[in-house]
Amino acid sequence: MANALITAVQSMQNDLQYMDTISQNMVNVATPGYKRAIPTAKPLSSLFDAVMKGTELAGDVSRTVEKSNVLGSVLDLSTGAIKQTGKPWDFAIAGDGYFELMTPEGLAYSRAGDFHVDGSGRLVSSQGYAVQGLGGDIQVRGNDVSVDHSGRVMQGETQIGQLKIMKFDDPKNLVKTLSGLIQPANAENKAVESKSEIQVGFLENSNVTPMREMVAMMETTRHFESAQKLFQGYDEMLNTAIQKLGEF
Repeated sequence: MANALITAVQSMQNDLQYMDTISQNMVNVATPGYKRAIPTAKPLSSLFDAVMKGTELAGDVSRTVEKSNVLGSVLDLSTGAIKQTGKPWDFAIAGDGYFELMTPEGLAYSRAGDFHVDGSGRLVSSQGYAVQGLGGDIQVRGNDVSVDHSGRVMQGETQIGQLKIMKFDDPKNLVKTLSGLIQPANAENKAVESKSEIQVGFLENSNVTPMREMVAMMETTRHFESAQKLFQGYDEMLNTAIQKLGEF
């Protein structure tokens, strides 16, 4: 009975984490270039493998459930819809790749191309991180500056920079930072230059579909309620058993 109670509690904890992930997706439905997170859990087979391999005591299944059924998430890297803004420093990547940004924690990557020029003449992201070119930070001086479809930064007829568009050897092995940017999960997943075209005056929308997230939220709520009823049922059975034992 105790094992069933612990399993129900773990299920409810997972539902709360699942709801937190869905909420983050919903909050960022209008954030350019945002990639939705998909909650994942270890398969049930991992629980049986843990017991059979002796990684946990076979009689202490509850501890194994608690450690094996940990919720995580993976990124949905599908491309969001492209919208026209007409702004000269809004860019969308037509194809694979990410803009490279220099953050205080090092290089990070994003599909959000809502850039602007800061007070020192650097091209920066909406968060203030320097957009990287092939030669480092992109410096913009003067008004006669434009970017073409190949990512060349032009001042009149002279090229003064080149937007750095990068892709990864293993596009599925990416994680999201606390600031919502993307980084490789490990050093082995190298970033290489992408030849994707740049759409100037356009932005990529978030790939979050509100209706899909709402359905997932309702499913999670129903699942939480079911686990809660299971917990309450076993708790009532336990109280009844204790009262019966007290009568002897």
